[in-house]
Amino acid sequence: MLALLIALPAFTQELSKKEQKQLEKELKKEQKAEAAARRTEVVDAMVEYHKFVLEVNTLRDKRGNSLQVSSNINFIASDSITGVIQVGSNSYIGRNGVGGVTVEGSIAEYKYTKHEKSGSYTVTYYLRTPVGSYDVRLTAYPDGRGDADVSSTTWGDKLRYSGNLVPIGISRVYKGTSL
Repeated sequence: MLALLIALPAFTQELSKKEQKQLEKELKKEQKAEAAARRTEVVDAMVEYHKFVLEVNTLRDKRGNSLQVSSNINFIASDSITGVIQVGSNSYIGRNGVGGVTVEGSIAEYKYTKHEKSGSYTVTYYLRTPVGSYDVRLTAYPDGRGDADVSSTTWGDKLRYSGNLVPIGISRVYKGTSL
């Protein structure tokens, strides 16, 4: 690909403007396909090894009310055997120091299924914390997007988290104080 980019200026003098645009369009299409394949490989690895952070930018309650939130303090994280669920607000300081609630505990019954047609994953697990258990049902898409339904088996509440899946090592979230 690099050789093609270096040689492109030499060939463009001989190509018409229409041919140049077509060649550039094909090159961009190939680059997008390669980037999509790399993103899919990263999502595959995150789900398989149970190591990911869903950086959340939208929260929805059980009635469908939606709220745009800051992704660096609203997240769901899985680090193989431990997990964190956090809701925060930039408006005030809450029990966790970031305007909300942070629960941390152990992950149990982690299971995932890949849907071959769409390339997406369905991930389910329980997060057992000192303040209750949470049922996490995550849909991870090959482009890195993710949606998660989190239900409290103790309190009966449910939230839907939507955002982007990122590897733990490059996540930019700030974890508050756990309950």
